[in-house]
Amino acid sequence: MEADVPGPSAFPGPSERAVCGRRGFLLAGLLGLAGCRQSSRDGSAPATATVGRAEAEALLEARSRAVLEHDAERFLATVHPDEPGFRARQEELFTALARLPFDGWRESVEKIEGSLATLRLAYRYRGFDTSDVVHTTYLELGRAGGRTLITGDGGDLRDAPEIWADPDVEAVRGRSGLAVGTGPLKQVADQLDRSVPAVSAVVGTGWARRAVALVPGDADRAEELAGGQPLDGIVAVATATRNADGSPGQARILVSPESWPKLSPVGRRVVLTHELTHVAMESAGDDRTPLWLVEGFADHVAYLDTGTPVVSAARELAAEVRRGELPARLPSREDFATGSPRLSQAYQEAWLACRMIAEEYGEDRLLRLYREAGAGSERDALREVLGTADLTGAWREYLRRELG
Repeated sequence: MEADVPGPSAFPGPSERAVCGRRGFLLAGLLGLAGCRQSSRDGSAPATATVGRAEAEALLEARSRAVLEHDAERFLATVHPDEPGFRARQEELFTALARLPFDGWRESVEKIEGSLATLRLAYRYRGFDTSDVVHTTYLELGRAGGRTLITGDGGDLRDAPEIWADPDVEAVRGRSGLAVGTGPLKQVADQLDRSVPAVSAVVGTGWARRAVALVPGDADRAEELAGGQPLDGIVAVATATRNADGSPGQARILVSPESWPKLSPVGRRVVLTHELTHVAMESAGDDRTPLWLVEGFADHVAYLDTGTPVVSAARELAAEVRRGELPARLPSREDFATGSPRLSQAYQEAWLACRMIAEEYGEDRLLRLYREAGAGSERDALREVLGTADLTGAWREYLRRELG
């Protein structure tokens, strides 16, 4: 059954900051560039030898040009012919990469230890990424007939995960959105196109006004892309990880292939508009703005002009309020942690706090409060922007009025 109200987009809590961009899971553990993480040995292996850095760089340069120029013959010419299993996986990989709109793609050597090369992969999607996404990947190198060739992947070493590990990956580009993966790509790209102006109408035009969504083929792949975190009941998450070289990464929206089809068109609109708001406000890496403002503001933007009744969008909280169970305070950061027993209510409480501020003070001041609370203290921002140091009483009365 389709649902209009998507429920929370759960994100990791403070303890997970070391492995997460503030609003997204670290993408780690998926089968990556070099193909399946299994032995590359298919029968008698070619002799390996220490490979010089200059030879390895020349090989990778040719391989990188082949990806950008969609030249399968040149790409496979870098792979040892006596490794049929690995070569077949590399051919499958190239087919997947050739379907994607890369504006840049370059593999280069970080270090070589024996036959194992640790690589730096830098790429970007044409028209969407303003800087490179940088990952660490691994390939095994060897020599044959006086040439340096690729003989296998990194064995037990894991490449950074990417959506193109799915051999059926495709890309659908809209005006403002790029959907990469399998399944309802056009549906996702079209909704991104509609959601971008809705976000800009509230936050302004000082952001990229475009986004990339990843749509994995199944729940297992989605979980791998989420760093092993289950996405049960979650429709989409906004992710942004730091690059392998420490530079800022690019924002992505990860769509759950299981939850997305269960939503109505209104629900899908709410979900993607919510996640786009996180992208526009650069929530990744922001550990200063109160989380009730981050999530409540995103839901406020998402629900605008949808016609969704408040009691439907906040049904769990409404049930509590009708029983006389008003929350004592605005939700804390811990209330938004994955697995929190009142996670849905935390999102609803935050949304209605921001909705109240927008109604009573105006959206401009809500947006200003968001930004100033991230730059200084929440209490000072409330006093400076709204003229009060504590919203709790007014907010509790608002909940009683709207949900009671």
